[in-house]
Amino acid sequence: MKNLAAPHIRGLVPYEPGKPESELRRELGVSRVVKLASNENPYGPSPRAIDALHRVDLQRYPDPRAFELRRALARHHELPMGEIAVGSGSNELIDMISRVFASPGDHAVFGHPSFPSYRIACVAQQLEYSAVPLIDHLRWRAEDLLAAVQPNTRLLFLANPNNPTGSVVGRTQLLELLDALPSRVLLVVDEAYVQYADAEEYVSAIELRERREALIILRTFSKAYALAALRVGYAVARASVIDALNRLRAPFNVNAAAQLAAIAALEDPDHLSRTVEATVRERKRLSEALGAVGHRVAPSQANFVLVDAGMPGRQLYEQLLQEGIIVRAMGTPLDRWVRVTVGRPEEDAVLLKALKRMASMKETHG
Repeated sequence: MKNLAAPHIRGLVPYEPGKPESELRRELGVSRVVKLASNENPYGPSPRAIDALHRVDLQRYPDPRAFELRRALARHHELPMGEIAVGSGSNELIDMISRVFASPGDHAVFGHPSFPSYRIACVAQQLEYSAVPLIDHLRWRAEDLLAAVQPNTRLLFLANPNNPTGSVVGRTQLLELLDALPSRVLLVVDEAYVQYADAEEYVSAIELRERREALIILRTFSKAYALAALRVGYAVARASVIDALNRLRAPFNVNAAAQLAAIAALEDPDHLSRTVEATVRERKRLSEALGAVGHRVAPSQANFVLVDAGMPGRQLYEQLLQEGIIVRAMGTPLDRWVRVTVGRPEEDAVLLKALKRMASMKETHG
């Protein structure tokens, strides 16, 4: 049968998510699986969020405008409700942004490597784009992103902290982007991992939002709030920008369970603080332990670490699968690296034990 997809879609490489635990159990018949591939919060959501699920009215459509969730977010950030839009995870918002604020033939800028959804959204909208290499493939530099801006550039995507490297653009360079970008370019700062960033130079773009009108900040409940299964994210921007997004946003795009659980999660800051603090502590311990086993680890401000495999990353990934451990193999230019979610200490101990055994066998066989 003739391929009915448009040519620009046929050329897309599908996004490859982390392997599900159930899939590995089916393939290898292993009983114990340690999943460290998808940057999920291993401590789970707030008990209040779980309790909220019992109040979901499955018979009725969800609030199409997510009024109560947007009101809770407005209170949380001390912003007007009109400056918040919700989405089915950040992915939906990224796709919406590319369609609302750019037209086929326009241009976008993003760093590489970074979150694949930026490129996918640009290709789907038939945008030209510049994927700007990071320094050593790991670190941002604002001047490189600015240099890639062209007369027809309409969007610049910045993951801060960046996925998959864990690096950040500090305050000075973020201010440079906010101030130096032409006013026609919408700066999209994706802060999916913001809660885990504790570097002195890091600042959320929400704190600097008055400096630029053409700015959207993306947040998600999938990571620190541990509501990945419910798919709920949100955008913060000027009311005029939010109004434009809402013209395309599908009604009922955030389901009722997601709305209730997200509100409840916002009402439990103590749970959020405890799990984030535990992850940040474990991030430091895990990085040091991986270094002691002989692996280079990129500095991270997220809930994962990027690890030099010392071999093709896919090879180490496959070896760890045999141990019941799921990490994330990287593509070019990080094809000798793997990304490892910071798990609970007992989960990370399983990974470290396997890596030590592999290193010992390598030494034994020369």
